[in-house]
Amino acid sequence: MNLNNNTSVSQLLPGQPLRIGVDLIADKKAGALIVIGSTTKLEKISSGGLILNDCEFSPEMLSELSKMDGAIVVNESVTKILKANVHLNPSDSISTTQTGTRHRTAERTAATTGLTVIAVSEETSLIKVFENLQTIELEESSAILGRVNESLQSVDRMRRRFDDAVTNLGELEIENTITNQEVLEVIQRGELLTRLANQVKAEALKLGEDAGLIMIQIDSLESGVLNTLNLVLKDHLPVRKFRTTTKAINEISKLSYDELNAVDYLGSVLSKLPLDDISVSKGYRVLARLPGLPENLHDQIIQKFKTLPKLLTASPEKLFEVEGIGRSRAQQLRDYFDTLLKNIGFSYINGH
Repeated sequence: MNLNNNTSVSQLLPGQPLRIGVDLIADKKAGALIVIGSTTKLEKISSGGLILNDCEFSPEMLSELSKMDGAIVVNESVTKILKANVHLNPSDSISTTQTGTRHRTAERTAATTGLTVIAVSEETSLIKVFENLQTIELEESSAILGRVNESLQSVDRMRRRFDDAVTNLGELEIENTITNQEVLEVIQRGELLTRLANQVKAEALKLGEDAGLIMIQIDSLESGVLNTLNLVLKDHLPVRKFRTTTKAINEISKLSYDELNAVDYLGSVLSKLPLDDISVSKGYRVLARLPGLPENLHDQIIQKFKTLPKLLTASPEKLFEVEGIGRSRAQQLRDYFDTLLKNIGFSYINGH
């Protein structure tokens, strides 16, 4: 059961009024049985109770009413408290995995009515939510936050590993000495980083209103990763098998963690074997790093020169032959390529 994808259960995220009320009950070790919504099926298994006319929901009122023995019924949007001290009598023939009387009643009531039912243990202050034959145990925010912060450190480490691999990729692409394995390691680390970030996001959402800062950190850690991966795939995947990167991205997303961690298996999926073969870049990522170069010119330039090595050694005159490239743009490209070559000790002028 996902707290964030269900309207009723999302009311139990930290900071929500219902969660505040339930926590008040648990802190006082009062115990409670709370039903969200009201249906004819609920009426059939209910008896007694106090009908509350126009009773606005508040955490404090919920806590006070929990002092009565019976269940509390609130409306579906958790804005009104409908009844208190209601006795629930679901059939004993409904199987249950729970041990305590309150929790067995909660599970059977949820199974009978299809409504969300919350049980708070008087002895242990344990909070369980029953819905659609599923059960979740609510955690304290501090426990979730500790787990999320630990996972964030893993995301940070993976981001550094990804950045290191991308930096290495850029240098070796210009030298034209990069192997299939080194390309695959960039793809592998980027996909692992994305998956890990998504897992941490899902966990952080359990913090409710307290998730904001965590989400900003995660967004920062995965910023630019998908764009970089897309460009790496465009640069290095064989066009005969992957006309667009969408197909490759879908194939990668289907891989299990074991398959993704096996570079040779990833290579077989992306047609990048043998691992020690040189992988020649087309040049998309190099062009994307040049500020002010319209994206619609990238394909035309690549179609003209085919590979990054040929592009890096193209003269201004050859660059000028590309449709849409004027003389000033051609010289700008040539200067940019000279800077890249100079940074790794190569020179266009002497032909190295």
